[in-house]
Amino acid sequence: MVQLVTPLRRLAAIVATGLLFGLAGCDRQPDALSVREVMQQQIDAALGNGVLQIDAFRRAGSQPLSDPPGRLVYFNAQMKLLRDYDFTQWDAHNVATLASLLGAGAKGVFGLNADGNRAGDLIGVYGSAAFAVEPGRRWTLLPSAPPPELADLDQPAAAGASVRPQARESPLPTAAELAMQRLESLLDATPANATLSPAQRQAIVTQEIEAAYRTAQARLARAADTLVLAGGPDDGAYAEVAQSLARRASKAGIALEALDSDGSVANIRLLADGLAQFALVQNDVAAAAFAGRGRFGGAAQPELRALASLFPEAVQLVVRADSPIRAIADLQGKRVDLGLPGSGSRANALAILSANGISLDALAESSGHGLGEATALLAAGKIDALFTTVHAPAHTLQSLAARLPLRWIDLLPTDALREGGLVPLRLPARTYARQAEAVQTLAATALMVTLADVPQPRTEQMLGLLFGSAAPPRAEGSAAAQIHRRTAREGVLIPWAAGAEAFLDTKPSR
Repeated sequence: MVQLVTPLRRLAAIVATGLLFGLAGCDRQPDALSVREVMQQQIDAALGNGVLQIDAFRRAGSQPLSDPPGRLVYFNAQMKLLRDYDFTQWDAHNVATLASLLGAGAKGVFGLNADGNRAGDLIGVYGSAAFAVEPGRRWTLLPSAPPPELADLDQPAAAGASVRPQARESPLPTAAELAMQRLESLLDATPANATLSPAQRQAIVTQEIEAAYRTAQARLARAADTLVLAGGPDDGAYAEVAQSLARRASKAGIALEALDSDGSVANIRLLADGLAQFALVQNDVAAAAFAGRGRFGGAAQPELRALASLFPEAVQLVVRADSPIRAIADLQGKRVDLGLPGSGSRANALAILSANGISLDALAESSGHGLGEATALLAAGKIDALFTTVHAPAHTLQSLAARLPLRWIDLLPTDALREGGLVPLRLPARTYARQAEAVQTLAATALMVTLADVPQPRTEQMLGLLFGSAAPPRAEGSAAAQIHRRTAREGVLIPWAAGAEAFLDTKPSR
């Protein structure tokens, strides 16, 4: 792996002489040479000198900015890799962070390979850079949020799938049970202006139930010849991965149906109800379901099996750059947002606080908001820090970092945290605007899971879809691009599906 070395002294020199250097080009807007130089400095500050070099650069228009006054410059560039680099690695710059550095959408970067790039490879980009105009008609590069088209690729990794199970007294009714209850209510109800006799009402309801039975039976029969995958909310990374697999299946002539869902807990239910054969589930949720802990108390899922670990969901502890908080111990006496009640973010935050000997009583205030609300509170100075578990880079945090200097706090592993499913992860420098140094943190992992009774040929079909495609990362999206055999065992805490480990041990033919 290429080490992303960005010493503070070198970075400070870049900031002093490049990134914040007044561009004294054309009076009305930055010239192409100046923009090219600044973008090369951005690349070097993130990846290190001698990794990626701009070979050709062409300005492609611009538009005015009003707040602050300035100019958004568009460009097309061709870059050459001077050293081997793999943009699918978990702890290196991925397709989304590279695109963000260059002001491009994730699909505005070309030439990335699913198995890593080699020295001499050419990478193309349709990018942009924002500049503020200073007195004397000098131009200063602005930290910028990713273009809107990135929003679909870097939302928190299935926010609903990050929900950690919580204790409950009895299992919740399934969707099928609720539907049956509604049908039964039709038999019992007697409207005040009823014109049908009880026997007539019963006959109608019986006919509809029998018709529904035949329809459900037919759908289940069709599903026997179809890979049914439970994904996640339609704006999250789980849905992105499910859609990517559906595209691969279509090209391979394999029938695959990707279901939208609320995330991990809902996906466990879909598996248990026989409505899906495969599902995307956060690793700590899978472990809790398998063992019957937390929300799954009394309803253990011992048939749950793992096919592979897919991508990381980084735990991020974020403060304002001017905050006195430098380490997790400094959270004592501070106002901290831990994430929504029942969310993976909150569960991870509580586990990390406990592992570091910090109780909730030691905090001045603990709140529980979604990431959007929490970032707004941090920006307004109403909280001192926030925890979030999200596939990096998160669009919400990218947008905030472009407006407000932030700092990420290192989070180190302990035996208890490892046993709970968190693995060490490194966020490279420049994952976010103004982030000058790499961050050592922890991550949950997204798993592909199934049940023990799903036939091995079908699990091998799914594994083939996961690892048998060499689609370029830019076509896959940020999360899907990080699926790789070398990380397929990370964070797996439940038994393996039949044949899965043997498949992963087999050298790919491509």
